[in-house]
Amino acid sequence: MRPGRLIRVAQRLAELLGNGSALAGGLAVAAWGEIRATRDVDFVSLRSLSEVEEALKNAGLDTVTRHGDPYSDDLPWVLKGELEGVPFQVFAPRGGRLFSVVSVSPTGGGGETIPVVGLEDLLRLKLEAGGPKDLWDTARLLRRHPDQVPSTMACASSLGVETELRRWLERE
Repeated sequence: MRPGRLIRVAQRLAELLGNGSALAGGLAVAAWGEIRATRDVDFVSLRSLSEVEEALKNAGLDTVTRHGDPYSDDLPWVLKGELEGVPFQVFAPRGGRLFSVVSVSPTGGGGETIPVVGLEDLLRLKLEAGGPKDLWDTARLLRRHPDQVPSTMACASSLGVETELRRWLERE
């Protein structure tokens, strides 16, 4: 998928979602300096599910919502849709935890900025997701930002993924 299209979709979603939402996932990893292929756009949002659904519905977007298991450490909800042929998802952070946001002006983005999850919070989101791609992203970001290693390893330990993260760090 062409990066310009992903950036356009990310900018449009940022506009629709408003304050309290920020880019996460592969594009956020790229914003923090570690480029990797991605085919979708992910946002994390502190807005309520009904606010997000309404904002996207008012923009003419169809979405599907998955509610998390309230008795586990699952995400409270994940909303999926498509914009300009690009799949996207918006999700609530576990526990409604706040996250830091930085504004990034992407190359080829026409000068507009996109809110992106702060690095420490992005690393935590990746560790919480805990999938192979997420841990790979985390390891690559830690190589680029070694000052984050101590706090990220402590977080990985508290989430029970320290051993897997160490394996990813040793691979490259």
